[in-house]
Amino acid sequence: MDVQSGGRRPVPGAAFTAPPRTWSLRREWSRAFILMLIALLVGAAVTIVGVRGVVGHVQAADSRLLLEAERIESLREALDAHEQLGHRLLSDPAADKAMFRTQQQDISALFDAAATDLPEPAESGVAFGDVRQAWQESLASHGLWSVQVDAVQGTRVAESPGFAADSARVRTLLAAVQRSSLAAMDKALAYTADLEIILVAARVGLFAIAVAATFYFRRRMVKDLLRPVASLRHGALKLQAGQYTHRISVHRRDELGELAEAFNAMAAAVHDSHRELTHRATHDSLTGLPNRAALMERLNASFDPEPGGDKGSDGRLEGLLFIDVDDFKGVNDSLGHERGDALLIQLAGRLQNCVRADDLVARLGGDEFAIVVMEDDGNSVTGDVAERIHEALRAPFFVADDRLTVTASLGAAQRRPDTSDAAELLRQADFAMYMAKHGGKARYQLFDSRGHDHMAYRAALKSDLATAVAARQLRLEYQPVADLLTGQIVGLEALVRWQHPSLGLLAPADFLPLAEETGDIQAITCWVLETATQQAAGWRQSIAGCENLWIAVNLSYRQLPDDRTLAAVEDVLADPAAQADRLVLEITEAALAASRDGGMSVLNRLKALGVRIAVDGFGTRSTGQGYLLVRPGPAQMVEALLASGARLEHVALAELGDAVGA
Repeated sequence: MDVQSGGRRPVPGAAFTAPPRTWSLRREWSRAFILMLIALLVGAAVTIVGVRGVVGHVQAADSRLLLEAERIESLREALDAHEQLGHRLLSDPAADKAMFRTQQQDISALFDAAATDLPEPAESGVAFGDVRQAWQESLASHGLWSVQVDAVQGTRVAESPGFAADSARVRTLLAAVQRSSLAAMDKALAYTADLEIILVAARVGLFAIAVAATFYFRRRMVKDLLRPVASLRHGALKLQAGQYTHRISVHRRDELGELAEAFNAMAAAVHDSHRELTHRATHDSLTGLPNRAALMERLNASFDPEPGGDKGSDGRLEGLLFIDVDDFKGVNDSLGHERGDALLIQLAGRLQNCVRADDLVARLGGDEFAIVVMEDDGNSVTGDVAERIHEALRAPFFVADDRLTVTASLGAAQRRPDTSDAAELLRQADFAMYMAKHGGKARYQLFDSRGHDHMAYRAALKSDLATAVAARQLRLEYQPVADLLTGQIVGLEALVRWQHPSLGLLAPADFLPLAEETGDIQAITCWVLETATQQAAGWRQSIAGCENLWIAVNLSYRQLPDDRTLAAVEDVLADPAAQADRLVLEITEAALAASRDGGMSVLNRLKALGVRIAVDGFGTRSTGQGYLLVRPGPAQMVEALLASGARLEHVALAELGDAVGA
């Protein structure tokens, strides 16, 4: 990415153009299904025609056989009856000759019908014409044919055996005709069997063609359909798993090939988009440097949980520099954010020029940068990098028409075996930078664990201090103030203590400076004022000789210009027992010096309330207090001391008074 422009890189996949199609699955498979349909239709037609041919041939043979059987049976019966009547004529000329001729005519009609309805046999054999001719010849040879019958005279019994033999020969010929019909039937059945074999062979051939076509198209379907679809599914799973470089093979330039090309183009676009999004997620859009996420990823990767994990991947220790531009807010406020951004871009370039190839420069946000420094074994180069950075910043920056001088505070943390994780290393470097800031800026500070522990201790106290008053953790001790000449106790100074739940009793020096930083000093002072004035009022009323006892409370320098201080004093003095002239507010010289008018306006307002003002640690004569006289103690101890009327005589007060007077 261009550091200056921060522009977006083009996505090559968006310009994809599919190559021309050379195959068409739709056309191929349409033709295949048409051919399969034609094959099915041909097979069905062959089956129908073959079956109908076989059945028709069988039916024709059967019909002919039945008709021949009927004709033969009719002729046999008619010939038998005619033969019987002929034997009667031969034995008795008076028999019915007219009936005999009528039978001949009927038999001739039967032969005519048979000749008309039944075709002659195709091959050699006996036909109805042969039977008819033999029948006529038999009758003619015995004078019984047609008009010969009228000439039959007398008894001709002697011809009966010959006539019977001729009639038997006719019946034999008629039986031969029946056998010829049966042979024709057998031939027809044999032809039907041939047709059946041809039909079965045709069906087997069509089935074989169908099986071959099925295997062929199955292979084509696996190759041209299923494999490309499976490849697409596999590619989709690869993309889902984050393997954006995966591409699928294009076997043919057909519809699925176009889909595969489109998938590859989409995968390329996703890959480019992923790289772009990853770059944006891990790099700063202004400077082009890695961002906080990239920095933490680099640091986290180097924290190996295995033995020896205190070193980076290449076996070297890592150091971390935390960089903050000094007074950068002033640049934005005076020159505007656009020029401030331009300054940060130039600064990023200089930082990159100060590191080596293995080091990592990152922008954490705003004017904060960090550098991961790969340390050499036994030699720390973090300080050298910091020196190069300070040296690089000595040259002025030119932003538009402005010439700027920039300094930076640098904090460094060295990775140690006890460094738990990357976040801790970053916190250490940040703390070191914070110490560099408070040490005068434009400097380099190495992380100090003791200083960090002290800061952590102070931070914990600040957090606990916010609830100290509400949790009733504050305690008061009272330091008696004595007249140095007489030893009489004339007043008390209220000293606050903090009974911390885990640290025990803390002295004022341990927490009051923190309270001034956090602003909790106001709540503490109000509590001290209220508690101390009430306690002193009770002692003035209950203990003889303490009617003029006064109580002193210290005010912080931060409270002088705060109107809440005056309001708190007014609330305390609302109780008449508090006696304004018995309340002494002690103010340090430093607090007065910090006020613009020497504290006169605040002092006048407090004085108007009737309270007494004392400058702590200033002046001579009026009294004395301290461990030399008596240590401060809780209310019970001080109350017993006041009630006893004891004089503070631990030292030669008279001599001390003379010394003070001198």
